Amino acid sequence: MLNFLWSGYVLYENSYSIYEFSNLEIPKWAEYYLSQKDTFHQSSCLFGRITNNVNDILIGHPTWHGNNGIDDPIKGKSLRNWVKDNAIYPQDLAHPNTYILMPWVPEFPQEWKMPWINSQLLQSQKIFALCGEIWMERTLAKQDNSIQFNVRDKLVHCNMGLAAQNFSIHKTSFNPIGDRQLLHISNLGTYKGFDVTCRSLVNVEALLHVASSSFQAPVGMVKMDLGDDDIFLFNFLGTINNNDPETNAWIVENCDFYIHTATMDAQATTILENCARGLIPLITPESGFSSPHAIYLTHDPHENHKIIEWALNLPEEDLLKRSELLREQIVREHNWENIFGKIWDVITEDVESRKIKSQP
Repeated sequence: MLNFLWSGYVLYENSYSIYEFSNLEIPKWAEYYLSQKDTFHQSSCLFGRITNNVNDILIGHPTWHGNNGIDDPIKGKSLRNWVKDNAIYPQDLAHPNTYILMPWVPEFPQEWKMPWINSQLLQSQKIFALCGEIWMERTLAKQDNSIQFNVRDKLVHCNMGLAAQNFSIHKTSFNPIGDRQLLHISNLGTYKGFDVTCRSLVNVEALLHVASSSFQAPVGMVKMDLGDDDIFLFNFLGTINNNDPETNAWIVENCDFYIHTATMDAQATTILENCARGLIPLITPESGFSSPHAIYLTHDPHENHKIIEWALNLPEEDLLKRSELLREQIVREHNWENIFGKIWDVITEDVESRKIKSQP
């Protein structure tokens, strides 16, 4: 049996025909494709023991805990560590077929709440790293005593996936030069670089729309004080529903570019989502997405200002061609079938290799 420990996804009749946010999409499509390979058990990375069968496979996200292992004032400390708890024998530190699947960067952001990350990575057989190639290269180039450096030989690169078929509405035209608009969607965490996004757009004649579940403000125009007498205005959309046809239609009609100036984002799913919608990504390499059809920014707002002004004035035929090629790339390189197929092949090869080595 293959046990998948993520968010404890609950499958519904229409689950595969709708798009949900990434932490639901991952276990959903894991079940669809990996259940074709083996008996599949959907579980949660917050759980403890789920098997005592030495032949089972466990693959999951490192335990994610909101208080990062700090004692809850009422409940106390969380007791569950799925990697340790599924060890077959008391002297073992993990089940022999333990695998990790997670977003990967060379330095984990402070917002990532994983209390047992070091031990869980060290006890895994392989780590399937959902990220851009940039983060594999930078991890392998590290020369320190970080956990990333110490587990580098376990890493298996995987792209983040996207069910592009569930983004049926996509751009077939772009707004005229002078009327083009931009979109940003994220949790606005420190590594998302939203301050650079805003500074890069000061005095640019293009409206930025922002969607986030983490920003506390009424829907509508928001004034942000950037310091140095710089004031930036953007239109706050609140939280958006990717599966709402009206929302998707509004984005496709009104927005032309998706902007993301992250400093260390594994591979921002929102970039993939908006490429599937046909928007053109204006992104830093550290946003984790690589494409010859994207337009790349820097971490210098003044330099970005010039790049953005140039992009806003590109002819529509250029944008349409980029849009078409980007969507084709998402379908080709970020489909879940290939991603989970690769994961299954690596796991089965690893299990078989260890069996052979254990034979007398």
